[in-house]
Amino acid sequence: METVNDRLRRLKKRHRTTIRAIAAFCEVSETTVYGWLKSTRPRTIHMAKLAEFFDVTIDYMVHGEQSEKRDQIVLELRTLVPNLSTDQLYIMLLTARQFAKNGT
Repeated sequence: METVNDRLRRLKKRHRTTIRAIAAFCEVSETTVYGWLKSTRPRTIHMAKLAEFFDVTIDYMVHGEQSEKRDQIVLELRTLVPNLSTDQLYIMLLTARQFAKNGT
């Protein structure tokens, strides 16, 4: 199964960029980026910066999934969530947890 590290190495190669450029953009040391390329998992804040740097979704960085349909759904959810009541958000959260638990 492909890891975050695998995706990061592939993106680095595809974009023909350097460890130094990635480190500067993410505001971390080159040693930290080297670790990400080998085996260390980037923190959430850095995952977001990496997604921005490589112009991919965070979903892709984390899960390796990148589909237009999925991206559209996520964007629509982002626009709808602020309009939901606390109770509606809680129901949505419980539903999402159940899906994650069942792996569906």
